[in-house]
Amino acid sequence: MALKFSIITLFSSLLLLAAICKAQPVTIDIKKFGAQNGDITQAFINAWKEACAATSNVKIVIPKGTYKMSGVEVKGPCKAPIEIQVDGTIQAPADPSQLKGAEQWVTIGYVSHFTLSGHGIFDGQGATAWKQNKCGSNKSCARRAMNLGFNFLNHSVVRDITSKDSKYFHVNVLSCNNFTFDGFKVSAPHDSANTDGIHIGRSNNVKVLNTKIATGDDCVSLGDGNTRLVVKNVECGPGHGISVGSLGLYDNEDNIDDFLVKNVTIKNADNGVRIKSWPSTPVSITVTNMRFEDITMVNVANPIIIDQEYCPWNECSKKSPSKVKISKVYFKNIKGTSATKEGVILLCSKSVPCQGVELSDINLTYKGAPTVAVCANAFINAWKEACAATSNVKIVIPKGTYKMSGVEVKGPCKAPIEIQVDGTIQAPADPSQLKGAEQWVTIGYVSHFTLSGHGIFDGQGATAWKQNKCGSNKSCARRAMNLGFNFLNHSVVRDITSKDSKYFHVNVLSCNNFTFDGFKVSAPHDSANTDGIHIGRSNNVKVLNTKIATGDDCVSLGDGNTRLVVKNVECGPGHGISVGSLGLYDNEDNIDDFLVKNVTIKNADNGVRIKSWPSTPVSITVTNMRFEDITMVNVANPIIIDQEYCPWNECSKKSPSKVKISKVYFKNIKGTSATKEGVILLCSKSVPCQGVELSDINLTYKGAPTVAVCANVSPKISGKAPTCTAAKSIF
Repeated sequence: MALKFSIITLFSSLLLLAAICKAQPVTIDIKKFGAQNGDITQAFINAWKEACAATSNVKIVIPKGTYKMSGVEVKGPCKAPIEIQVDGTIQAPADPSQLKGAEQWVTIGYVSHFTLSGHGIFDGQGATAWKQNKCGSNKSCARRAMNLGFNFLNHSVVRDITSKDSKYFHVNVLSCNNFTFDGFKVSAPHDSANTDGIHIGRSNNVKVLNTKIATGDDCVSLGDGNTRLVVKNVECGPGHGISVGSLGLYDNEDNIDDFLVKNVTIKNADNGVRIKSWPSTPVSITVTNMRFEDITMVNVANPIIIDQEYCPWNECSKKSPSKVKISKVYFKNIKGTSATKEGVILLCSKSVPCQGVELSDINLTYKGAPTVAVCANAFINAWKEACAATSNVKIVIPKGTYKMSGVEVKGPCKAPIEIQVDGTIQAPADPSQLKGAEQWVTIGYVSHFTLSGHGIFDGQGATAWKQNKCGSNKSCARRAMNLGFNFLNHSVVRDITSKDSKYFHVNVLSCNNFTFDGFKVSAPHDSANTDGIHIGRSNNVKVLNTKIATGDDCVSLGDGNTRLVVKNVECGPGHGISVGSLGLYDNEDNIDDFLVKNVTIKNADNGVRIKSWPSTPVSITVTNMRFEDITMVNVANPIIIDQEYCPWNECSKKSPSKVKISKVYFKNIKGTSATKEGVILLCSKSVPCQGVELSDINLTYKGAPTVAVCANVSPKISGKAPTCTAAKSIF
């Protein structure tokens, strides 16, 4: 046992000795090589040559003090690790011409296990260059030298150094592997154009850690061809934030994969986290696996942005969309303050839509209110991807406020699709921006579709209502409805809210087995022609557990419907629940089987209504209408059949309606009427109503029972119900 212990002790001692030797490299003081008038250019080059030739670790030390240095380029391969420890300030020539067109002031290349350390400063003295170039406004400005260039380095570190006032980019990292910045600092004023802090191109496993960057352009920018990059525990600002790109401009670009930005604070910057690509270029590359997490924004103009229409100075062509394909981008736990109302801008390419973009826990405010998100093509692109999938897909629009122009998406699709909306989506407030579209959002020709979540589709209709005045102008221009569902089968809308539509909130056309459950409609009482849900030529549509407050009918039926149900619904204000108006158009079809049950109607102009136009040639039937278990609260016309419907009194009344109404049941309808006539049945002389029943009708006006006024109908009365008094028909 004693022998074994001695061997272990000897081995441990050898390891300790090796560690001590490795930790104590040979030190070369730059002063050993002399300096001419404080200029260490040649001394630096000579020190590097000696260090690079050494067979063991070497440290070059530049002690405290201020030194001048012209452009230098040193490179390997070297025989052993090299460390340069800078504790002083090294100044570049202030006159850019003295660097003779060099791309970098200090360039280090083709070495492994290199370290740049110390608390020193590389001062690019860039003020003269910025004034000469004005790169912020002149696209043809001359590119000046960057402070530091690291090319083809492996397993290397830059620690605690400061780059100050570079003439152009502060740092360029090219084709490096396993390269770390730790405690690095960048310092330049906000108006120092094109002074990116750290630019990384065609590199692998580069980390920017515990770093503080204040400059006039991107804090960290990524060119093409990068993989496995990390930016963590970084302070950025002022500047242009952290950018992937711009991309797509040059023919030989390569893909970008795996970029993590985490625990970052961005202050007083023009952008926060950004991906940008040029339009109208031939390059097809991919950008994927981008993660932006746990980020605090402080007064940032564009906190989250994907810009695939990047075009500085507005002088590039935008004739064709970007071919850079962006996918798997995650924005998570991003909070703070925006300097603009648009906290999220996602301008993706029409040619290669963004895929797999996720927003999670985004809490950005502008002047104390939540910011909005502007998304171009994001919704359309997500639909395209979902529609092509062969298994169930859910598209998620998370909490937040987003802007969206008019969209139309359709199938047929290969598998069921669900869209879960938890945020607020806003239409353009200006109606003209929807370019005459009938619906703002149109979804068509799919089966097994679900629209769910607790989100809001906000039509921002106030401007349209003022322009149109459809309540008093029969020739008013019809604006876009919020939602259009066309030719859908076996589909559901659940818990969504439609707010302030410019025209009807929802139009359902030629759908089969379609259910609204927990749906909500919200608009003021004076929003003319804003029907809640309009249903036409559909079968087996159900409106359940829904609350509708709007300026027109809560639910309205066009022609050609069968087997419809409205149940457990709150309606009001508005114009109640209407069948029709009918008979105006030549190609109308019959309506059969409509049930309205367990409904409350409050402060509405009408309750339950069937209406048709006079003096039209159309002969259709309306049959099997059941209105049961309904409560009226201050409703002007609780029960009404109006076959003399004539808004604005400008239609012809020369002949009666030819719409034949039969088998209509009003049962257990109670509450208060805002008029004395609780029941109005004005049927057609040409085709009188048949099979109309009033059962258990208990409506009061100012505490007294209401009366019934009837023309061309003899309703069957059962239970408690008012008897008809004759109404003089206009015919």
